[in-house]
Amino acid sequence: MNINNIKKLLKVYFYENWKNDVIYNFVIMIVLSLMFVLLTAGPFQNSIIYIAAGVLIIYYPCRVFSKLHQASSRIHYLMIPASKSEKVVTGMLLTNVYYVLGIIISISLGFLIGYSIMTIINPDYFAGLGIHNLSEFMMTYTPLSLVKSDDFAQLVLKLYVGISAMFFAAIYFRKSPFWKLMLVGFIVFMVLAIIMLGTEWLNVLVTVPAEIRNGNYYKTEHYLTTSSDWYLYVLYSLAIVYFYAMSFLRMRETEA
Repeated sequence: MNINNIKKLLKVYFYENWKNDVIYNFVIMIVLSLMFVLLTAGPFQNSIIYIAAGVLIIYYPCRVFSKLHQASSRIHYLMIPASKSEKVVTGMLLTNVYYVLGIIISISLGFLIGYSIMTIINPDYFAGLGIHNLSEFMMTYTPLSLVKSDDFAQLVLKLYVGISAMFFAAIYFRKSPFWKLMLVGFIVFMVLAIIMLGTEWLNVLVTVPAEIRNGNYYKTEHYLTTSSDWYLYVLYSLAIVYFYAMSFLRMRETEA
């Protein structure tokens, strides 16, 4: 793997796409500002914005590997003088660092513009919400507020699991990778839900006496609880490694 080739791939990407990315993030910033003003900066509006940002971040790998989704552009992309590993690493840098930071900055700027507009329209508005200065506002509404949450680490890992899954789908599926991944995810979710419900039903059937089940007390609290979610961190980390490892293998097959 040649670092210079990765730098050249990044330069080619920014040369071809920097205008679209700037406009894209600028539009996000304006939309967030308008949403902030129109929806009065409530918690519901906050959730909508972060959900939308998560969807945009997860979708981004489709844009990075869009050239693989058409026959003519796919040949041109594969003929670029760089190894498959260098192309995958470049894509990982763009999706995991560049675009995530770009979205965070866009959201923060959008909120700050909204804050400025609201303070001009109604100077006492935020005081009524218990926010008396800009620093309190930033720690309440901007992405900095997420850092204070107890499940911040899990949120980050979940986001990067989604990025890695879409990263693999963008390489694996040649057409409509986003919707195909959504379909696969839905099928997997339904299968797991059926398995879990079936297992619970069998467990209750075996362990709960019939007279209790017939008395409508059939659902009991028999779940295993733990004070630590360390196993979730392990599963998320393994999932990220798995999807990127599969991405390297799939790129090798695509070039072959």
